[in-house]
Amino acid sequence: MLEAVGKAKKGDSFKQVSFYDYLTLVTPLPSFVEQDSVGIIVASGTILNGIQPAGQIGGESTAELLRKARFDKHIKALVLRVDSPGGSAFASEQIRQELLALKAAGKPVVVSMGSLAASGGYWISASADYIFATPTTLTGSIGIFGMITTFEDSLASLGVYTDGVSTSEWAGLSVTRALSPQVEAVIQRHIERGYLDFISLVAKERKMTIEQVDKIAQGRVWSGKKALELGLVDELGDIDAAIAKAAKLADMSLFDTRLIEQELTPEQMFMQQMFASASSYLPASLSQSSVLEQMLQQWSSSLKTLTAFDDPNNVYIYCDTCNLMN
Repeated sequence: MLEAVGKAKKGDSFKQVSFYDYLTLVTPLPSFVEQDSVGIIVASGTILNGIQPAGQIGGESTAELLRKARFDKHIKALVLRVDSPGGSAFASEQIRQELLALKAAGKPVVVSMGSLAASGGYWISASADYIFATPTTLTGSIGIFGMITTFEDSLASLGVYTDGVSTSEWAGLSVTRALSPQVEAVIQRHIERGYLDFISLVAKERKMTIEQVDKIAQGRVWSGKKALELGLVDELGDIDAAIAKAAKLADMSLFDTRLIEQELTPEQMFMQQMFASASSYLPASLSQSSVLEQMLQQWSSSLKTLTAFDDPNNVYIYCDTCNLMN
């Protein structure tokens, strides 16, 4: 390459233009003046910890999108589109805290519930200024459970057993052994405290008593129409109604809407464009999966479900009933 194009001015490499510099030159600059907008953030899928890819809900990644809306001077209000059966309690609270910060910054938050907004989906919705649901939305499921995955039965079927001596029940905690009654009791007390936190949160935000919330909680799922009667949502309507309400709360008569989402890196954009073009040239036979591939997909689906339970405290606000009904 040095012989072909010559040496760069700095270093020992050849003359070149970086991909980032090239992209800034070929990507056209926006030709419009940005005006005040209602931001839209989509929270769809199971709520997981950490940074999740675009199209999923991550405690850190979704919180980052909310911070982006908070510090954007052109975003005057936000619509959070929730379509989730819940998931990690820790990640759900991360997201809710960012919603509270957004409200504290003087930006109204309106929730638009999709087909599902239950358990963790309701947790992240409860603190909004206004909540819309559709008549058929599955919501509520105000409940909590704890889970620690162990494999002692699976290992026993293979003839593998574990044993040992420890100074306490917690020291002997392992995925290869069943939980002791003492450890189970501690986890149960932790779950009961988490349930009290959940119904207390709903009671505070929905202007209800803890006793009133408990009567409609206990993990039960409601339709959007029934949730309106119970006071869990404010109005029935679609996302357009939610956008209009957010603009009204922010006193905006003229406004744009802007989808706030994770931005693809230049490499991801390049790969996306390349594979989109290449897929049209692939023979149909490659799209037909074999029996082995189908089995692997089933295993992959099971493992994906298992890895969704990644809460650091093993505490979950997840509506399993919603997935069965959806």
